[in-house]
Amino acid sequence: MRKKQFAFLASLALLLCSAGCQLADPEQDGTAAARDRLIGVFATEEYLDLFDHDAWFRDNADKLADGGEAVVSPQDSEAYGGRIWAVQQDNGDWVFEDLDGMGYYAYRYGSDAERGTATHMDAGLTGNGMRVNSTDAGESVELEATIYHTPGGDVRYFFNPVYQTPDGAVYMTSGDGVTMGGATEGEACARTLSDDLTTTGPDGESVTDGCSVIVHVEILCEPTQIAVLQMDADSRVLDKKTYAPDKVPEHLTPEPGCAYIIVETRKTGPDGELVTRELANVGAERFSTFHALENGVCVKQDTTLSWPEEAGT
Repeated sequence: MRKKQFAFLASLALLLCSAGCQLADPEQDGTAAARDRLIGVFATEEYLDLFDHDAWFRDNADKLADGGEAVVSPQDSEAYGGRIWAVQQDNGDWVFEDLDGMGYYAYRYGSDAERGTATHMDAGLTGNGMRVNSTDAGESVELEATIYHTPGGDVRYFFNPVYQTPDGAVYMTSGDGVTMGGATEGEACARTLSDDLTTTGPDGESVTDGCSVIVHVEILCEPTQIAVLQMDADSRVLDKKTYAPDKVPEHLTPEPGCAYIIVETRKTGPDGELVTRELANVGAERFSTFHALENGVCVKQDTTLSWPEEAGT
C-alpha cells in the first residue's frame, strides 16, 4: 500500500458501491483473509483503491490532532483493506459485475463429499494452461495466462488477487501492477501471485491447499487483415480468402487436396506495417488469430479445422 499523508486521505475518503460489485462492510464481514484461499487474479488497467480511509482517519485522529504524521503500515493495509465481492450467476459462475477488467480464477463448488473445481476466464485473457494436483495432503492449482496488448504509450495492468471464503463466496482485494513503456512487438513481462493455506482436518491431519497464478503481458501489434491460404502438396494456392481480423470464421473445411494452410496476418506497428505467418499442416485441429478491441487488448480466436479424406493427396 502506498504511503498516504493526511491531505491525500481526506481527499479520497469517499468509496462508491454498486449493486453488482459491493465493498464489504467491515462490521458485518467476520471472515479473516488469512482463512480464505487464493484462487486467481483479476487484472485491471486502473488501481483499485479499496482502502477504508474514513476508518483509518478516525482511528489515527489523535496522532494527527497534534500536528503529527501518520503513515499507513502493512498492518494497516490488512486491517483497513476493502474487498469487492463477486456475484454468483444462475449457472454457478462467479462474476465481478460492472467492473472493467479480466478475471482468471479456479473456484470450488459443491460439498466436501462432492466437491468440484470450475474455471472462470474473461475474454482478453489467453489461457496458457491450468494444472491441478490433488492428494490426501491437499490440492494445488497452477494457472497461467497471457494478456496481449497493442503498443503505444504506457501499457499498465494491476493484478488484484481473488479469494474464496470457506463458505464459497468469492471476492478480490487490491493488488499492485506493472508498466511497460515504449514497447514493441514481442516484448513481455510477467507477474506471479501465489499462496499456501494449511488447515487441520477433523482427524488432526494437516491439509495444505496452494494456488499459483502467472499472468504474462505481451505486446502484439494491431492486426488489420488476415489471409488464409490453402496450399497443395506442390505449394500451389488452392484457395485464398482475406478477412477483417474479427471476421475470421470459427470453423473451416479445407479444400480436397489441401496439404497445409498458411495464416498471414498484416499488422500496424510503431514502425509501419509488418506481416507474420503461421503454418497449419494437414491434420491440425485448429489455427489461431487475434483481433484488437478498442482498449488495445487483443482477443484470441480459434478456427477449428475439419480435414476431408482427400486432404494432402
